Amino acid sequence: MKKIAILFFLGIIFSTGAMAQKSDVKKDETVLKNSVKDKKEDKHEAGNDLAHLRIKSAAKERREIRRHKKSIRRQGEHLEDHGVKHPVTKAKHQAKAEKEMKKGKE
Repeated sequence: MKKIAILFFLGIIFSTGAMAQKSDVKKDETVLKNSVKDKKEDKHEAGNDLAHLRIKSAAKERREIRRHKKSIRRQGEHLEDHGVKHPVTKAKHQAKAEKEMKKGKE
């Protein structure tokens, strides 16, 4: 009987820990989605600057885009370690779907 009670309590402790990690993963996925949005906006601005021959501004934006890409890659690897499959691709699709929803409402 003691053995069953101990195993039961261990099961409760492990399941509580797993549930706590799920909320952290959800927050990290949201942060990743926002990073993807920011990178896309910066990329658009850099292209616009380059089209209007604002070279210094475009170069500065490109450096920022590289920083975003590195950050997105690190965040994706972190989420993959926590069991999320293809986190960067998911974030890109979510960002695009959100943009389409906003576009449809207007």
